[in-house]
Amino acid sequence: MEEATTCTAGNAVRMSLDERFAIMRSIGLESIDEDDVMRLLDKKVAPVCYVWCDPCPSVHIAQGIMMVINVRKMVKAGCRVKILMADWFARMQNKLDGDLTKIRTIGFYMIEIWKAVGLELNGVEVIWLSDEINSHSDEYWALVMDIFRNNTLRTIIRCCGIVDRFMLNREIIGSYDPKNVTASTLFTPCVHCAGILFQKADIWLLSMDHEEELHDKLIREYCKGMKRENRPIILSHNKLPNLIEHPEYGKNGDPAWAIFMEDREVNVSDKLSRAFCPAKVAEGNPCLEYIKYIVFPWFGYFEVLRKEENGGSRMFENMEELITDYESGALHAAEVKLALIEALSKILKPVHDHFANNCEAKNLEEEAMWSISRY
Repeated sequence: MEEATTCTAGNAVRMSLDERFAIMRSIGLESIDEDDVMRLLDKKVAPVCYVWCDPCPSVHIAQGIMMVINVRKMVKAGCRVKILMADWFARMQNKLDGDLTKIRTIGFYMIEIWKAVGLELNGVEVIWLSDEINSHSDEYWALVMDIFRNNTLRTIIRCCGIVDRFMLNREIIGSYDPKNVTASTLFTPCVHCAGILFQKADIWLLSMDHEEELHDKLIREYCKGMKRENRPIILSHNKLPNLIEHPEYGKNGDPAWAIFMEDREVNVSDKLSRAFCPAKVAEGNPCLEYIKYIVFPWFGYFEVLRKEENGGSRMFENMEELITDYESGALHAAEVKLALIEALSKILKPVHDHFANNCEAKNLEEEAMWSISRY
């Protein structure tokens, strides 16, 4: 089997094609792209991988930890990784009142968080969408217009998730009231797709949420219709579920719907104590999903501490063992929650320590929090 030389943290590592593919596959793929990924890795020793990142006022643990986990995997597989901070896209969505200065402050704050959890930025390039658009405005806006010209209004509305009474298929994700939707919302799918296509990328990493899934389909159809040969491969990583039992209420001012990088141990404990974790049910269990996509990739194990009279402590080395014990009732929901609180608190502690002990980081955090407070 052909071997490729890759570099991780400055050390040359020899890996086979199958080993590199297995690493990329572990990030999460749709089967439609698997053959394409294998051919790309066989053809290129160092494919260019872009990671889309939306600067957000509160940094979800998926953006803080899953991002680092997946970037490390791509670097290990030999990829040249570029993180695209979608500041201009966030401005169009009116985040932080569309103030690009505040949005970029949040972006720098997110970069500092990645550094705090151990991402080595010497092997990763961070670029800003606003800079890229300003530097290649002719190419970018021509592509945006071409995507608009080659799609119907109905297709764009469907990608936005806007309910349209004239649409034959009423099964639309989202509950937007058209009277409250700004015109910029209709630009979102085309601007997003153009932001992806005009970069010289071999692979894009996006989250597996419905909006990006729809935009991915828009990209595929556009490239197919235009007979575009250099369509990037879209990798979709898993999205962490809502911790609240009834997700429709999750984002309406209740921060308990997710764990954020700013959360202290007391916040993590409070949120997970309230989290949905049905006994003996693994499928759709948000606490187990956090363990699967955060704890196991980070530590390589999941430890449950118990007294001897309660069966003694247990070290789980893979998700299958954990699910078996949980579904059988040998492991209780309360025990899972306590162990998950301990694990996530350990992961987040270096971040809190970094911002507490590093003056520059602390100043950046205060500036970011000030921007959020004014939002």
